[in-house]
Formats: sequence, C-alpha cells, structure tokens
Amino acid sequence: MTIPEKVINYNVYDDTDVLKGVSAEVTLPTLENMSETVSGAGILGEYESPTPGHFSSTTLEIPFRTLHDPSFTLMENRGRSIVLRAAQQSYDMARGETRSRGLKITVRGIPKGNEMGTLGIGTPTESTNTLELLYIKIEEDGRTLLELDKTNFIFNVNGRDQLAEIRDQI
Repeated sequence: MTIPEKVINYNVYDDTDVLKGVSAEVTLPTLENMSETVSGAGILGEYESPTPGHFSSTTLEIPFRTLHDPSFTLMENRGRSIVLRAAQQSYDMARGETRSRGLKITVRGIPKGNEMGTLGIGTPTESTNTLELLYIKIEEDGRTLLELDKTNFIFNVNGRDQLAEIRDQI
C-alpha cells in the first residue's frame, strides 16, 4: 500500500517547449457535470440528474511571474497542446521507503482570457492566462486515469469508456 503525499516538482510545456516564468501554482480545472433538476409525483422533493459525459465550462489557469512572450503566445489559438508533467511523491508502506511516480496532464483549448496583473517596483506582475478546455487527459505512470474530449464525444475514466453504450444508441 502506498500513501500519496505531494508533488515534488513540475513543468509546463507549450507542446514541447518548456514555459519559463510560470509561477508556483497552476489552477487545475473543476469537472462539473451538467444536470437537470428532477421533481414530480412520487418524488420527495427534487434531485439533480447528471447528464453522462456532459460538463460545464472547464478552464485551466496558467500564472506567469511577469508579462513576457509566452503569456501572449498562449493567447493565439493554434490548436497546440499544453502539457503539465509532475513528479509525485508517495510513501510505500510495504518497503518502508519514499517513491516517485509520474503525472502527465495534457490539455487543448481556446484562449479565454489574460489577466495582466499589476505593475509595481520590484514585484512580479502575477499575470494569468485562462484557457477554455475542450480536451483533457490525465495519466499517472503511463496509465490513463481520465480522458475527456468534448468535441469528439470521448469520456474515459480509469481506461473505461463511459459513453460506449450511449454512442451505440445514437
């Protein structure tokens, strides 16, 4: 048994180029199912019924220490991938040692905004680029944990196609 502990370090890539100047934390997206409220005869109150594979707006925020070329390059919609690669630390209880495992997050999206931050003497601007995500894939040590492709009707969790039955019906 292993106990997941923390991210040791990470890099952000614009396709294959390391994005220099990314500050300490990237805000990862929140996946929230689109849903419809269900109520009626025989139901005590109401509940939210999620629609399989359909998610609300999903964004990724990439902060930069200062305004410079990479933050503006991300404003161009050229269909390239942004890749976050991290080394995560776990404690392996059976072996009594700390181990690392790879995490890879690949996203593609549309530039949604560029918060340019503040300009001050001797301080970073703390600029932030926001991407509207159309695609996200999360892999741990080469195993796919999640893949969501909004434009190609793909939603896989732990290697299992969540929409196979639905695709067969439409």
